[in-house]
Amino acid sequence: MDVQVQRTLVMPPPAAPSAEVPLTVFDLAAPTYHVTVLFAFSPPNPTNQALLYALAATLPCFPLLTAARLDRGGPGVARPCHVTGEGGAGALVIEATVPSSALSDHLPLAPSPGLARLHPKVARGAARHVLMLQINRFACGGIVLASSAHHQAADGHSMTTFLHAWADAVRGLDVGRAPVPYGPTALVSRRPPRCEFEHHAAEFLPLSSSHAAAREDKPPAEADDRHVDHSEIANVLLHDTSEFVAELKRRAQDKYTTFETVSAHVWRKITIARRLSTGDGDACTSIRVAVNGRGRLAGTDTLPAEGFFGNVVLTATCGARAADLASGILADAAALVRAGIRAVDGRYFQSFVDFGALHGGEGDEELEPACADEAGVLSPDVEADSWLHLDLHRLDFGCGGRLVGFLPGKVPQDGVVVLMPSLRNGGGVDVFVALWKKHASELNAIAYTMD
Repeated sequence: MDVQVQRTLVMPPPAAPSAEVPLTVFDLAAPTYHVTVLFAFSPPNPTNQALLYALAATLPCFPLLTAARLDRGGPGVARPCHVTGEGGAGALVIEATVPSSALSDHLPLAPSPGLARLHPKVARGAARHVLMLQINRFACGGIVLASSAHHQAADGHSMTTFLHAWADAVRGLDVGRAPVPYGPTALVSRRPPRCEFEHHAAEFLPLSSSHAAAREDKPPAEADDRHVDHSEIANVLLHDTSEFVAELKRRAQDKYTTFETVSAHVWRKITIARRLSTGDGDACTSIRVAVNGRGRLAGTDTLPAEGFFGNVVLTATCGARAADLASGILADAAALVRAGIRAVDGRYFQSFVDFGALHGGEGDEELEPACADEAGVLSPDVEADSWLHLDLHRLDFGCGGRLVGFLPGKVPQDGVVVLMPSLRNGGGVDVFVALWKKHASELNAIAYTMD
């Protein structure tokens, strides 16, 4: 794909005094990388000038997206934070053209090496900009809009809110509202705060001498996995038709949601593709599921009534013996997923907010996310995320253009699964999977089998 960069610019932060905004306890538990999503729109589309004008009108409502990321570390040194106002980094925007092909030549949108040219290059942990955008205009007038946002500033729900606000502004709708609440001061703990769950064991790993020793005592096989050739991790897209999803739900006794059913099915198939069920009879596998706490905290004073921008996501985990999962029925796997999700309820989220109030002071112990997998290998586990209800598939920038595809950017981490509503005729669910190439080929061969 011939992608030609025409211009790179920075949308400046609002003209306000610089301010350091500490990360919330949810931000500290979030992954420390940018999340990239590609959106393809058929022509006709707004001009780049219209997109940029609307972006300039929208960003002041979302100060964290023009902030600078300030990484710190070391004993007794303040934690990472965001710098808003005039000390911010602004939002990086790249304008590019694809003059030699039409958008339709690349549809349906599916993972491929060429897609990397359509989004900003993000060096892991190195990009100062929280938000980076690339507008790619094809010869036919179609566009692919790439959004890369740092996960410690925003989760999927927050980024969806921003993207819809931007789209509203492009269509001429009023966005003249106050900035969306963000940062630790917008989260309200109980008085006094009380932790009802052990969050050090679940969300964070305290950097103690015993923890460091445990890392050093890992067996050689695990140590070798710290040097992963990310080119050997394939990204694939499975398409589950509406009929296929309905049959999966029937086999799961029609008791479980689409996400619970499909994620359980994919978890089983990945376990089989990895051949975990044919080796050590005691091998275990787990699935981690991102849970949005906004609904669970609804009706409390914890979150601002007018919304909250940032992270309000925790991870639910459930596990099973690989042999039992592979040989068992789909309903049992879906029941495990449901039980894990329901365990992370409103009481658990409130306890986590209180944990943040008790451990959020500068100079307090450093909190390392328990979800960190720097090696890029989750095996024998799976990490599943649902975009089924994010409303990303309803984005509308006007002018008559239609969203015809959306997709995560390259994911170099084995075991990641994302469920999305399919934009193909007939609907269904698209399942994005990142997996070792040798396992991805086996998954493709068995992904649509019912056993």
